[in-house]
Amino acid sequence: MLEDSVKVDEKDGYRFFMEKEIHEQSKIAQNIINERVKDGRVCLDELDEDFFEGIDEIVICACGTSYHAGLAGSYLFERLASIRTKVEPASEYRYKKPFMNKNSLFIAISQSGETADTLGALQVAKDAGLKTLVICNVENSSMVKLADKALLTKAGVERSVASTKVFTTQVLFLWLIVLYLANLRNTISKEKLDSEIKALLKVPNSLNIPENLQKRIRVLTKHYMHGHGFFFIGRDVFYPLALEGALKLKEVSYLHAEGYASGEMRHGPIALVDERLYTVALLPKNRLYEETKANVNEIISRDGHVFVISPKEFYLSDDFIQTSEQDHYMNEFFEMLVILQFFSLEISIRLGNNIDTPRNLVKSVAD
Repeated sequence: MLEDSVKVDEKDGYRFFMEKEIHEQSKIAQNIINERVKDGRVCLDELDEDFFEGIDEIVICACGTSYHAGLAGSYLFERLASIRTKVEPASEYRYKKPFMNKNSLFIAISQSGETADTLGALQVAKDAGLKTLVICNVENSSMVKLADKALLTKAGVERSVASTKVFTTQVLFLWLIVLYLANLRNTISKEKLDSEIKALLKVPNSLNIPENLQKRIRVLTKHYMHGHGFFFIGRDVFYPLALEGALKLKEVSYLHAEGYASGEMRHGPIALVDERLYTVALLPKNRLYEETKANVNEIISRDGHVFVISPKEFYLSDDFIQTSEQDHYMNEFFEMLVILQFFSLEISIRLGNNIDTPRNLVKSVAD
């Protein structure tokens, strides 16, 4: 009984560690920014300019949620740092005998630093002579020791098996690396860099949880208990966010969910659409809004049940949560992330699941 009461106290009054960790994200992001942004410039003291010398490609390897963070980062690397970037599941990369470009920077992403497949992929890259960097939450982990350089996300201990706050820090660190590299390579103007830094500084506010948001989502989720599956759709960085939203729902609710790039719906998945197939659609104002809206309208015209998350009113949707007006798509990204995390949490609570320790899952797949 004493052990149970200690666990409750550790949750600071929240019902689950996952819930607590969602609420911690804004403060953690602020701590990272305070440490990493000084006088309008990105500070990555663990790295030096020589580390990036001769690099003409980024290779990112990770698993699960960390893989989704890497996918989001790849859009930023190519758009802002103008560098070819590919992202591969570590479980595939380590066994495929990949073609190695000696001028590649290999980035491994892992919460624990012990994930067997990611560690194996990192070893493959090291053996091939690639420069290696790890983004990790655990200082003395195997990956941190193996890689040439490491950036610690400092998200604190994440007790819930389903990752929330570590994903946020991984994406934030990838954005920091991108801006550091873009400045080094002179691929964006000073005005553009200042604009990106300005958006970066607003991330803690984007992660703030508006009053009554969680309650609104809790009420909304009663509509989503009896369908035969979920689609999560988005474009650009909101595609990996859709993948992450689907994964979170699968992990803690045990409901079938798939993430898709919105434009891919018409290439097969739309055949599944009916009134019992739920679609969660991410419609940011600042990134391909009209294109995504057209895809959503196709689903609605086929009697699909649609939940839209957007700063713009969407009158045809079955459910709608309006996000705040943002000037940068990454601020929209982080605000929508919190909504997706709560959506999964509240559905799972309704189902009576053990949210912090879902069945068949472990925190670190180390074997």
